[in-house]
Amino acid sequence: MKFPSRAIAFIALFAITGCAGLRNKEHAEIVPQTAGQKYTSYAFEDLLSFAADIARLPPADRFSLCQHLLQRYHTDRSLGVRLHLLFVQAATEACGDVGSAAAIVDASLAELHDERLKALLIYQREILSRLDHEIERRKSSERTVFHTVSKEKKAHRQLKTRESELKELQEKLDALKAIEQRLDEADSGQ
Repeated sequence: MKFPSRAIAFIALFAITGCAGLRNKEHAEIVPQTAGQKYTSYAFEDLLSFAADIARLPPADRFSLCQHLLQRYHTDRSLGVRLHLLFVQAATEACGDVGSAAAIVDASLAELHDERLKALLIYQREILSRLDHEIERRKSSERTVFHTVSKEKKAHRQLKTRESELKELQEKLDALKAIEQRLDEADSGQ
């Protein structure tokens, strides 16, 4: 007797969650995508799938994809292309700059109606902000190291110059001592 009531409850729960899933899909932002329109969709699920695909790519392939999307972005500034570029730029070193990626987030937020995607982009903007801060910190450290190395090289050159000068003075001093010794020997021999 308990089995059929549990089965009915399970089926009812499944039907309710299935309907909820359909309702969410109705409100999702979907752009029809054909083979020639790759990277134009900005549906939440498509972008998450793309992000997962990016994470699985080796760095060289990720960089190649990023370069491809940067080129496409110059001719196609559609929301889908911008968001795909944003995701690949965030995961790829030396492809575009973090400031332009953050600008993509800001420009895209106004065009979106999917609250989940907006929340994801706001989160992404925070990550980009932290990344930008770390890049600036690294550049500052590199400048400090460069200046320190430059100062050390300059001090080393000065030290070498002083060593050369001291060696030259020592040679002159030795020559004068030799002359003085010869003069003393000449005076003693007479």
